[in-house]
Amino acid sequence: MTPRERVAAAMRHEIPDRVPVMCQMSMGHMYLQSGCSPLECWHDTATYVAVLFQMRERYDFDGILVSVPGSDPSWRDKIEEVQPIEDGYVVTWREEIDCPTAYPIGLKTLYRNDDLPEPMPRRPPADPASFDPDTLETETPDWMLANLRAVIERNQGKFSIHGETFSPFDKVVDTFGQEGAMLALLDAPEVCKAILERGVQYCAYWGLAQAKCGCDALKISSPYVGGGLLSPRMYEEFVVPYERAMIEQLHAGAPGVPVYTHTCGAIGDRLELMASSGTDGLECLDPPPLGDVELADAKRRVGDRMFIKGNIDSVNTLLNKDLRGIEEDVRAALAAGMPGGGYILSTACSIAPQVSAENPLRPRVRTICLICTSWTSTRWRTFSQSWGSRRTAPARSGNGSIGTACATSRR
Repeated sequence: MTPRERVAAAMRHEIPDRVPVMCQMSMGHMYLQSGCSPLECWHDTATYVAVLFQMRERYDFDGILVSVPGSDPSWRDKIEEVQPIEDGYVVTWREEIDCPTAYPIGLKTLYRNDDLPEPMPRRPPADPASFDPDTLETETPDWMLANLRAVIERNQGKFSIHGETFSPFDKVVDTFGQEGAMLALLDAPEVCKAILERGVQYCAYWGLAQAKCGCDALKISSPYVGGGLLSPRMYEEFVVPYERAMIEQLHAGAPGVPVYTHTCGAIGDRLELMASSGTDGLECLDPPPLGDVELADAKRRVGDRMFIKGNIDSVNTLLNKDLRGIEEDVRAALAAGMPGGGYILSTACSIAPQVSAENPLRPRVRTICLICTSWTSTRWRTFSQSWGSRRTAPARSGNGSIGTACATSRR
């Protein structure tokens, strides 16, 4: 199988030749590992695409996520001043650059070497009492597709290329800020719902534009709706109906393109609610202590309805453990995620920016890939055959020593 075929098989709940590996990389990690300028990587298509392929080759991933939209084509002409600072650059712009995304750029913006761009100062949040939801964009300019188009052209069909759209709930957070959004849900729920309706149109439009470019899957970035911010009741009211409406538009407009939802943190109390949106897959499933998801439990509850991507803790596993500890966690994830197919091994969220600060990352990620290579289609089929008759039993390996290692790492 090619890497692209391998990921596609897992997303269809089929049995690939081995477990696919595809981690999302934080922008800070990409900057630090490649040595590129955060300003150039964020705005220049050629730089961003080169870094994506450099990182994919370094870690031998089966796919590439294109998470950053293309920039305003005149961005370079609008720069007034670039001031180097200790941890990046402060850029002053002659005029605002067009940026109809969840990543705002201000007239003065800080580009850190290990983080996303940050306007200086941040735009003040809107007032729910006076905000007009009809002012929100519902379409995206064609130039936002520049990065994805360049990746697909360079890829030549070899690796699985995933686009990224946003959750309608992001529009509420973008409008009122994180704290303000939580208050607005209580004080102005109808205004929030009007924003969510506009968000459905915007996010579906952007997702369909990427699907029509030829991406192999679409990720819905929905980071603000985990248990740390929303209760299950609020999730059911303010997230599920709007993500469902968006996903229905994506499925209708791009049949055959899988859609999966990325939500960080504690989601163990809402897995079934997430499945009710009609999404084809779930990404993250942060294990304790970052989240509360045990992969075997998630697989038992929703693994027959959605593929699963994630569950390796980028901080507590990749950063803090040695290679033996990483191997134990990876084998445990494989034992829990492989039964019945539908599993892509990945960090739960992005590879954290500082993962490589004290310990070399490459041998760590390579350890993951080598373990996956050893878990061949024979083991997949063995797990699949036994899965149907033992849906409520703990996942087991066909190899006693690996099973012991998995059990040990879960204590």
